[in-house]
Amino acid sequence: MRVNRIVCVMVAIVAMVLPSYALNWDEISTSGDYYFGVGHGKNEAEASEQAKAQIAGSIVSHVSNTFTLESDEKRQLGETEYRARLQMRVNTYSNATLTNLKTWDVTGSDPNVTVRLYIEKAEVQKAFDARKDLARSMAGNAERFLANRSIDLALQYNYWAYSLIRSLQDPYELKDADGNQLIVTLPARINEILANISAEYVGRDGDRIDLLFKYKGETVSSIEFSYNDGRSECSGAAKDGRGVIEMIPGYTTDTYHLSVDYMGLAQATGDADLYSVLQSLPRKAFPRAELNIADNGKKTEAVQPVKNTAPALPAMPAAEGKKSAMPDFVACAHTVETVVNAFLRRNSLAADTCFTPEGFKRYRALMKYGNARVVGEPNLKYYKTQDGYVVSRGLRMSFSFSGKVKKTFVEDVVFTLDRDAKIDNVTFGLGQIAENDILLRDAKGWTDATREMLLEFMENYKTAYCLKDSVYIRNIFADDATIIVGRVVRRRQFIDPEQDMSDRGKEVIRYNRLTKDQYLRNLRKTFNANEFINIRFTHNDIQWLEKYEKENLFAIQIGQEYRSSTYGDKGYLFLLVDMTNPETPLIKVRTWQPNEEDITKLYNAGDFHR
Repeated sequence: MRVNRIVCVMVAIVAMVLPSYALNWDEISTSGDYYFGVGHGKNEAEASEQAKAQIAGSIVSHVSNTFTLESDEKRQLGETEYRARLQMRVNTYSNATLTNLKTWDVTGSDPNVTVRLYIEKAEVQKAFDARKDLARSMAGNAERFLANRSIDLALQYNYWAYSLIRSLQDPYELKDADGNQLIVTLPARINEILANISAEYVGRDGDRIDLLFKYKGETVSSIEFSYNDGRSECSGAAKDGRGVIEMIPGYTTDTYHLSVDYMGLAQATGDADLYSVLQSLPRKAFPRAELNIADNGKKTEAVQPVKNTAPALPAMPAAEGKKSAMPDFVACAHTVETVVNAFLRRNSLAADTCFTPEGFKRYRALMKYGNARVVGEPNLKYYKTQDGYVVSRGLRMSFSFSGKVKKTFVEDVVFTLDRDAKIDNVTFGLGQIAENDILLRDAKGWTDATREMLLEFMENYKTAYCLKDSVYIRNIFADDATIIVGRVVRRRQFIDPEQDMSDRGKEVIRYNRLTKDQYLRNLRKTFNANEFINIRFTHNDIQWLEKYEKENLFAIQIGQEYRSSTYGDKGYLFLLVDMTNPETPLIKVRTWQPNEEDITKLYNAGDFHR
């Protein structure tokens, strides 16, 4: 036994003394296992770009020969155009891979510098494999979105998955759980969804046409579309069935033509790889995406707000001695009616006296949020809250922006009234699905007050980003908040056992974290650069971390669509919020993960708190 120990020790010593295997440039350039490039330039940056170009050319040349030709695409485009598209398609792998280049050496000095770069060929195969996994994940997510009647997401995720598969070397290789080729089933699925979409003419008010969108006879949660307003192409987004198109003044027609957006190009700009794939492929046409809506001549009726409707949800009794402090529903209804009529007459000054000073600031910001108009007949309902306020819901408005491309959103507008029946806050509603996830959730320990607090927080959060309220956003982030932006980077690193979070949490903090001041500086630049910002929450899951007795901590995982005049993306927002004091909630952690993440891979409270 002692001899074995001596041998083991000697082997260990020899291993420490002998040099480890070292890669040399001759092997890189002759083994066939690497792509490499040698660049010359006046400086290191110029030489590096030349070396990268060489590597990109090698990747394109090698990978092009591995693609299986799609005969239908070749017939459609012709040999020359097909080859050009194939080149673009292969370039997407080159672009995705070049971020992992390694530098062998940099020699010389300005103005005569040489740079040698290299990368394993296996890295390109990893890019192919990553797209396969992503396509499967997106196809699965599309079915979940369809179940919630989020038609835009169901269509776009299916189309994105289909496009990623078309970019593979052998697009017929990838199959679903039943053995069916996804390259065949996905377009059939898109066609099936489109065949069950309908749009109904509701009425016309001047140059604005109100529409109702349904899927299999039920109102959709969301759908996106494009149309021509008589002069140029425009885009619109419907929420909970209601959508709006705005024609140029004086334009009349018997039929309005819409195209359902199944491609989601604007929303893919947040993912450079996906966006490059969509751009490199010829667009797949789906004729059923075209909808024709007849103008039946019906005018949108003048809106008469409902007065003094009873609370639609049960409310806890007011605390003893405070019953007289609850605002009167008749007075609240009168206040809201005055504001709605001011919207209808486009005379905002007529409602100025209906607000508290804080509420008036939010109201003025709302009036500057595009061209605001009331949509349909308000179905106003009033809810008692636990802290002596009344909330009014049921007003739906459209907001149009006439930038490079005219864009129209539909939003629910929510009013919160104080004990004097003055409006103290104005927010955008979450949408029916996200609302129900909070209000109807059967969670242990949740009270009506808890649900109200969470709904109010999420609506304030959404509205602050839409109205570019950087002051509110600064106040809700803790000074030491963990703020994660952009794409998640996963790398292995040393784990400090003293820190109370998971390995994944440490990874994302180490490589993607911004300080609060950095985040706010970037946010102000984003606000200044965009004509509009719009956020839509699709669904959420909220966990109350009840074991933290001194803090009222909530972990919020929510699907988010972000749209602006210059950028769009979809993904998952995670917030860890301390609501010990409901008046001043504090975000402890904020992470963002892109649309391709499988739900099981999303960050959660366990990654940052145990």
